[in-house]
Amino acid sequence: MSKNNLFITENGKYIDKFTLSTSELRLLAAGDGVEIMTQTINEGVMFRVTPAAKSHTLEFFYVLEGEIEYQAVNSDDVKKLHAGDSFSAQNLNGDYTFKTITNCQLLYASSEPVFHMIGEQMKGLHKLNAELESKDSYTKGHSERVHNYSIEIAQEMGLDRESMLQVAFAALFHDIGKIDVPEEILKKGDALNDEEYLVIKDHPTKGANIIKGVNYKDVSHIVAQHHERMDGSGYPMGLTGEDICLEARIIAVADAYDAMTTDRPYRKGWEQEQAMTELKKWADITYDGEVVSAFGRYLKKRKKRG
Repeated sequence: MSKNNLFITENGKYIDKFTLSTSELRLLAAGDGVEIMTQTINEGVMFRVTPAAKSHTLEFFYVLEGEIEYQAVNSDDVKKLHAGDSFSAQNLNGDYTFKTITNCQLLYASSEPVFHMIGEQMKGLHKLNAELESKDSYTKGHSERVHNYSIEIAQEMGLDRESMLQVAFAALFHDIGKIDVPEEILKKGDALNDEEYLVIKDHPTKGANIIKGVNYKDVSHIVAQHHERMDGSGYPMGLTGEDICLEARIIAVADAYDAMTTDRPYRKGWEQEQAMTELKKWADITYDGEVVSAFGRYLKKRKKRG
């Protein structure tokens, strides 16, 4: 409703929104390049504030509800924000990572239009993931489970927040390159022939190329390497050992565990103990032994918590 250029919105109405599985951004007002938004973010989500493309751009965040930890990249100094706290970003000379300790709601204002840029990029990736899940029922929930396992491993290994942020983003979209794999190959119940296997082996490269087009975070190298193996038996490049980035080695273990413990049309998923036994069997051969050990420690802690 508008009276004499006073614009009033009632009952939680908004101009536009985009919703992800872990957050929602609503555009409340916009004019002369300025945008006012609210953002709700689930507990345990990591995000990053980076220098804006234009040095004069001002971004302002006010914590309406919840608690957030933050720190500068490459710093061990962790601080907290609570409801009523705020922070602004202008002329940043480095990145800052944030992690929600509880479910949070922020008031977000920007002196430059950002809503549609953020929304379209993220919606595009999630749309591809949704299309992939519709092609292959196995992938339904797979990416989010690998995402969650990977974060837990990274935390157990004590990775810095920047690396954890990269793990989280890459894990969520690690299989996005399968969008171009024919459905009959994705759903095939028995062994792939050589030609079909070559098609599958190309999905990390295709996924990396998709991720390269996203300004939000370039983790294309991680996506490209998530099927590489310590002994060089992986694909697409046949990398070995520490030539494979740690983030990809983490996702490889999480990916393998979820594949083993998930029911498929042609077999029942394994129990946790059986899957961990298999991972330990191949530790320091195909999988990073330290990553496998860290995952095992996390699973034991989870079991104790019930």
